[in-house]
Amino acid sequence: MNRIYLVITLLLAVSFAATADELVLANGTRYKGTISRNAKGQVEISTSKGSFAFDDEKVSFKQTKINEPGDFTDFQTALKKKDFAKIKTISASWGKRFQGMPVRWNEMALYGKGLVAVNDKKDEEAKKIFDEYAKLFPKGVYKGEIDVMNLDLRSDEMSKEDLIKTYSEILASGSGSEAANARMHLALAKLQMEAKEYRGALENFASVVVLYGDIPDLELEALWGCGEAYEALGETKNALFYFEQIAEEKEGPYKKEAQKRIEELKKKLN
Repeated sequence: MNRIYLVITLLLAVSFAATADELVLANGTRYKGTISRNAKGQVEISTSKGSFAFDDEKVSFKQTKINEPGDFTDFQTALKKKDFAKIKTISASWGKRFQGMPVRWNEMALYGKGLVAVNDKKDEEAKKIFDEYAKLFPKGVYKGEIDVMNLDLRSDEMSKEDLIKTYSEILASGSGSEAANARMHLALAKLQMEAKEYRGALENFASVVVLYGDIPDLELEALWGCGEAYEALGETKNALFYFEQIAEEKEGPYKKEAQKRIEELKKKLN
């Protein structure tokens, strides 16, 4: 009986060691358990021998390892489906547990909170979240997407010239994801249209169509932009081509308007 108990105990110990977080202090001391932020603002780890808490400056976050939360897959699914209620719930949970920590799960929590704030049109709250993200994760995974959302939120505070310059610099840096870069090309193209920089706008609209054609909503908007840019340049045949693409092959909000533009352009050609 004692042998069976010993085996079970050993198996449980091995299982715990494999699934436990590992907190590493700056002095090299290591603890295995569950890591969280406690009520006093310290990093706490609950172990089989009790709980231990430390100030952030005593923790080596680069060496510390935190296991994947049980609801990680749910979070990924919520992001894909744009299930903001689920994103909000999980982000709040992770945000509370890992508050202020420069760790992956807090990065994802801030990203999720920012998405929810933008969706809820809570601009000031979103700005604060994105500022915190930039401070903790200057080279973070979501930096490109957050840069785009941040620029959208602060566009009223910047001149069109500065916005064009900033979007161009971010795109040149290559720091964004495909979705973020597509949105930046689109935003830059619209600003260039307003500034009557039609050739530059055309290049950016075309970049969305050619490089990010697998993002249907953005591709449709970019096709429309190509048509408008060519029309502004006086290249009626090329403009007609893009509006026909929308009218004949694409469903959506631009279809009826594209048919009207086709009629107008054909009259110009005749």
